[in-house]
Amino acid sequence: MSTTDHFAAAELARLCAEKGVHHAVISPGSRNAPLVIAFSQQPAITCLQVIDERSAAFFALGMAQQLHRPVALICTSGTAVLNYGPAVAEAFYQRIPLLVISADRPEEWTDQGEGQTIRQRGVLAPHLKKSVQLPRATDELARWQAGRLINAAIDATLLPAPGPVQVNVPFAEPLYGHAEDTNAVRLVAPMPTASVMLPDKGWRARQLSQSLKVMVLVGQGLWGDAFKGQLKQWAKLPQCAVLTEATSNLDDDAFITCIDRTLEGVHAGNETDLRPDILITFGGAVVSKRIKGLLRKWKPDQHWHIDEAWRGYDTYQSLTHDIAVAPHVFLAQMEGQVAPNESLYGEAWRMVAQRMREGHEAVLGEAPFCDLAVFGTLLERMPAGSDVHLANSTAARYVQLFDRRRGLHFFSNRGTSGIDGCTSTAVGAAHATGRPTTLITGDVAFCYDSNAFWNNHLPPELRVVVIDNGGGNIFRYIEGPDKDPALLPWFEAPHGRDIPALVKSYGLACYQAHDAGTLAKGLDDLYGPHERPAVLVVRTDAEVSPRILRAYFAKLHKP
Repeated sequence: MSTTDHFAAAELARLCAEKGVHHAVISPGSRNAPLVIAFSQQPAITCLQVIDERSAAFFALGMAQQLHRPVALICTSGTAVLNYGPAVAEAFYQRIPLLVISADRPEEWTDQGEGQTIRQRGVLAPHLKKSVQLPRATDELARWQAGRLINAAIDATLLPAPGPVQVNVPFAEPLYGHAEDTNAVRLVAPMPTASVMLPDKGWRARQLSQSLKVMVLVGQGLWGDAFKGQLKQWAKLPQCAVLTEATSNLDDDAFITCIDRTLEGVHAGNETDLRPDILITFGGAVVSKRIKGLLRKWKPDQHWHIDEAWRGYDTYQSLTHDIAVAPHVFLAQMEGQVAPNESLYGEAWRMVAQRMREGHEAVLGEAPFCDLAVFGTLLERMPAGSDVHLANSTAARYVQLFDRRRGLHFFSNRGTSGIDGCTSTAVGAAHATGRPTTLITGDVAFCYDSNAFWNNHLPPELRVVVIDNGGGNIFRYIEGPDKDPALLPWFEAPHGRDIPALVKSYGLACYQAHDAGTLAKGLDDLYGPHERPAVLVVRTDAEVSPRILRAYFAKLHKP
């Protein structure tokens, strides 16, 4: 098989194919020509071109998020790799396997006035699991070193926990030569081992059996049906309350699934009953700022964080036990070990949740056309069982207020919570799955990442709902900017863009809505048959929506 005559690039492509890296997202350049030649000639690897490196990185992140396997990112030398930074940071905190392969000029030219040459070695290191620099020499010893580094880098994208890895590859000219594949590097097969629980489960079982108030809080993560079944068994314990969010994708009547809404029912009269003695946490980021603040105030007597790889995760400033084991292993080894007691803790949380649910329905029934009402309609009208991507930050927060009962699966870039690649992530995810996918985004986030549509891999299953509330409307609700009219424009940042015109410039169908009637019609059109993604722009009043949201929480909180 023909490949590049640059040894490192040829072996990178071959080992990626053999180790299960079957997708590469490539941005054009010249210095990365050996990589383009090598990867495009590998029959087991599908290569996709995305011109904008920042968008390309989030596109690959969305693919890897859904495929649960590494996706390669390939760019040219110089500042190109710096554009990967936001997506790499998101992948690091969301634990998504990305293999960043950056072409470089010979390192001897760094800081010597050579074009497209920066200090590229380890340039993304703070948010990488591993970073390697391949040798430029091709003698026998250098080939052995290259093979060893390539094997280790690919394996590190998945083990011991997924995350981003960078391989920096210096190339000297000429760049476009071909050669026959030599299979010169031996594949090293990783042998993952199962994590084993610490040998004190008897003490833990006694603690949980005797405690009257145990809270289990689950953040973002890839949780399957088996894990959900394990949690449901815990929720049956009278001393236990299980709290989850939209991005946990663990919706069940046994759990408290609308945390921000439920917390409005916490007051001086019941706070002591609802404060946990033991807090057990699984997973990554939690969206709810309210639960973070409340748990930092309550400071449970014990906080156990269960994670096989991430150490010292003390979000609530109460960590007492840092348990290095996979969550499903912890739950499996505790199965049948925890005895129910006479507590009413779980029931107390469920009673508050039910009262807040009734209040939510009453308020929503009286609400005028606003962001809150729009989200209620969207969650009822999206095709059941579809994937839903939530842009930061308004969309990710509003969805937490609603019961989620239609088999929707939620995703959001909550590792770093930035707006910079929300659309590109959704495009990449929908491309990878081919499933019906809806992105709910705001006008600023949509404009910021509009280059997401600047590629030839747009999935026809993707639908986008842009809630245009005047730009950065969340700052009219967040305490601080909302109280200083002179500063508000700096935070709110109205964009002044014609979003329908922007959408049409990419050749996509665009519909518009401004009230309940046009929203219903717009959703009918949006979810009709299309050969390319379609967009619905929903315009809401910049002053009405935050006012209604404040009134919503005030009415729920009222005894």
